[in-house]
Amino acid sequence: MKQYLTILLLLATTALASPDPRAILHQALNRLRGPAMTATYTLVVERPDRSKTYELRVVSDGDRKALIRVILPKRDAGQAFLTIGDDIWVYNPRLGRVLRLPPSGRNSRFLGSDVSYADLSGRDLEDYYQPQTRDVNEDAILLELTPKPHAPTPWGKVTLAVEKKRVLPQKIVYYDQRGNPVKEVVIGGFAEYAPGRYLITTSKVRDLLNQGWRTRFEVSDWKVGPVPDGCFAQSALERGCRY
Repeated sequence: MKQYLTILLLLATTALASPDPRAILHQALNRLRGPAMTATYTLVVERPDRSKTYELRVVSDGDRKALIRVILPKRDAGQAFLTIGDDIWVYNPRLGRVLRLPPSGRNSRFLGSDVSYADLSGRDLEDYYQPQTRDVNEDAILLELTPKPHAPTPWGKVTLAVEKKRVLPQKIVYYDQRGNPVKEVVIGGFAEYAPGRYLITTSKVRDLLNQGWRTRFEVSDWKVGPVPDGCFAQSALERGCRY
């Protein structure tokens, strides 16, 4: 009986010590999404024979809303993208029209980069996947995310490596339905804008199926703070958001 009680105690202690994968995922995505803010994003799309650099002005509520406007290069300036949860609208200044992106376009390449429109929402990994803890060591936690039934995602699974102490996402790997890795996101740096609060400053996305295909992000000129709801109205796609 004493041995049996000892085993139960050990099992209970292990369960209490094991991190909740849903809580870890939620906090890691909060870090990935960043706070409510405005910021400049430099997006560099690299291919074996060329590269293209975009300057973007991004306004985010820190959760499920974001307004993205292209500032440079000049010929692409004025394009804008509004995400509210699963809904994405695109503004084309040449046509002067706002179009809603159909569900079939969510996994298309954003500005021809290695980032999809679905990646812009920031919460797909939480909304459409069930997390499990696959490995825990002194420094990191590895989560494996499997799609929920009928989830609108092309991925067979996703793994997320998280720094244990600060719950900072380090690497995300996307796998196809056969279990082959096809896309990798590596987080390069963070800035602590307040005690215990972080935003990503650099990251790199790599297409694992096409050698030399990658996209780099750098974040600068950020201003952290509440953003007016008017910044996420469809009218802001054309006129922008200033406050």
